[in-house]
Amino acid sequence: MKLRRLMSTLYGTLMSSFLALVLVPSHVFSDETCMSPYMAKIVGQEDYVYVWTLGQVGTGDEQDKLVTISVNPASPHYW
Repeated sequence: MKLRRLMSTLYGTLMSSFLALVLVPSHVFSDETCMSPYMAKIVGQEDYVYVWTLGQVGTGDEQDKLVTISVNPASPHYW
């Protein structure tokens, strides 16, 4: 009886460890950042920054938005 309980516990531990190693990735991979061929032609400060915002339930119309922000200090719309 003790041997059966020990084997059951050992089997459960091994299976749990195996599933944790297989199902939980040990490394997270992401896409490599690539430089645009147009980067060499960009000089000076950018005029705008584009920000993708996610809608939040209960706030506004709950829709995703692409927001344009003026980042040029010489612009009259710069804050």
